[in-house]
Amino acid sequence: MSALGIIVEAWASLAGPTKSHNIPGVSLGDARLMTLAAKYNASTAQVALQWSVNKGVAPVTATCVADHAVSDLKAFDFKLTEQDMTYLDSLKEEDPSMEMIV
Repeated sequence: MSALGIIVEAWASLAGPTKSHNIPGVSLGDARLMTLAAKYNASTAQVALQWSVNKGVAPVTATCVADHAVSDLKAFDFKLTEQDMTYLDSLKEEDPSMEMIV
């Protein structure tokens, strides 16, 4: 898409409403994501935002709380390694009956 000058946006990029629409995803409370976030002293949301940006997708976040917005921007205070990106790409919903949509 980028070769065509198209930027993909991710609305509800932190999987907020996806659970209610039965679209599988990895919860921000997932222990595997929490372990990786601890490595960077970051929140799971910050890791997810960094992953999205590294994948070439512009995450669209929304909040009315200034501290939340500042926290989201801290996703740019660290850089995920290639190994961590590969690990995140491999994560699936913990419920084996759900299949990840990519």
